[in-house]
Formats: sequence, structure tokens, C-alpha cells
Amino acid sequence: MASYLEWLQDLPFSMWIAGSESLLSFPLVLFLHSVGMGLSAGSAFILGMRLVGVGRPLPVSSLRIFPKIFWGGFFLNLVTGSILFAAHATTTGYIPMYYLKLALIAVGVVLSVPIRSFVDGAASDGTIPSRVRGLATLSLLVWTAVITTGRLIAYVG
Repeated sequence: MASYLEWLQDLPFSMWIAGSESLLSFPLVLFLHSVGMGLSAGSAFILGMRLVGVGRPLPVSSLRIFPKIFWGGFFLNLVTGSILFAAHATTTGYIPMYYLKLALIAVGVVLSVPIRSFVDGAASDGTIPSRVRGLATLSLLVWTAVITTGRLIAYVG
């Protein structure tokens, strides 16, 4: 794995992202990663909060746009996160917190499937089933953990 991480970090693009003083390199990628996080985690939070009971007068069906926003942010983060990883692969590649973050993202994505099914369903404006409330609560916890572990990567390495 060490040789792969070194190869990845030594790519000209990775070296430019990590070493350039241009605002179009690391600062722009980090900014776009933050925007993607706001779109993805923010959308998951809005849906999750409504499904656990916050904002009851708001029909759940009115939030059907948020899964699309979530996926837009998710793919932005997939690209920018990969670039950020490549720029520091030999460091980040050995931090267990990074892999915990990836595992939590996978859990969050899996949780989004039944949540979206409910939101897109005909019964979404009726009583929210306890199973959906539980999944929404878990989703809120998971996305909070994703953001937390992402921040901790900079401090535990």
C-alpha cells in the first residue's frame, strides 16, 4: 500500500494541489469540499430533522428536492475529497480516523435509501412510522460523526 500512496501523492496534479500557493489549488478544493459537505450533510439534516418531528407543519413531500441536492453535494465531495486525499496520501492513508470517516459515509448513504423511499412515497405527508423516525435519528448521528471524524483527521495524524 505504501508504494501506491507514494505514487498517488507524487502525481504532478497531487503535488500541485499540495504545494502551490495559488488560490486555485488547495484552497479552492477545500472550499468546494466544504460546499459539498454543506449540500450533502445539510440536506440529510433537513430531512432527518423533519422526520424526527421538527417543523411538523411542513409537509414531508415538500422536501423531495433534498435527496437530489444531497447527491449533488455527495459527488462534489467524492471528487474534492479524492483530490485532497491524493495531495496528502502518505499521511492520510495511515490515519485510522480517515477510514472510520469513509465507513460512516457508507452507513449514511445506506440509510439514505429507505429515508428517500419514504419521502418520495405517497404516505410521506401522513404519520411518520417509528422505523423511519429511528432511521432519521441514526442518520443525524451518522452525518454528525462524518463531519466530526473529518475534522479530527487533521488533529490525530
